[in-house]
Amino acid sequence: MRLLKALSVSLLSSAALIAAGPAVAQQSTGTTPNSAPIPVQPTPAPTTATTVAQALQTSPDHTTLVKLIQAANLDSVLSGSGPVTIFAPDDAAFGRLAPGTVDQLLDPAHQWSAQQVVKYLIVEGSYTTQDLLTQLKTTPTLTLNTLDGQPLTLSLAGPSAIQLTDAAGNKAGFVSKLSDKESNGVIEYVNGVPTPKMLPKPPEAPGATAPDATTPPAAPDTGDTGGQDDSSGA
Repeated sequence: MRLLKALSVSLLSSAALIAAGPAVAQQSTGTTPNSAPIPVQPTPAPTTATTVAQALQTSPDHTTLVKLIQAANLDSVLSGSGPVTIFAPDDAAFGRLAPGTVDQLLDPAHQWSAQQVVKYLIVEGSYTTQDLLTQLKTTPTLTLNTLDGQPLTLSLAGPSAIQLTDAAGNKAGFVSKLSDKESNGVIEYVNGVPTPKMLPKPPEAPGATAPDATTPPAAPDTGDTGGQDDSSGA
């Protein structure tokens, strides 16, 4: 419990750093500060039909995320039939977390925490950047239900700047460039690490078989596979 509390503080402290905006995050990496939100920039379309998992594994900017997915034993979620969308923090975003946070998450003894963090980055359905922009231009906020069961809220901070707000209400970065659409879903590239409210692992009943962590919960029947619109932001 003490370790879980420390990990939660570490993640929330890092989210608070990003909450100050791209200017603070950029200053921490030595680049020129910019008080304006980061607009989405185009990225080349994939040349071959790959899964989300395969695409991330070939990305030179997402090695930490790939390690975390493997530590959480959630590879099959991103290599299955889908569709799923992952809000993928780059290595620089993980590098802005408090020292030791990533090492703790990669420790097999803390797989439960790693699973919470990774599941919070994934939602069922395909949400391209253009889909999100279209929906956000008609509603103030868009709340997505993650595989972790906690909400991830998106809002516009400029004509094409999509800001992420995590379950604790922290501003957790921006979509940094246009998404890539793979054979089983979408990769949204983000420059922060949105995190859930970290929960302790529930005790297992004697003789009970632990549930398969790689199986996502059933999606609610909203009748709309293109997006989940919640103007309340709750």
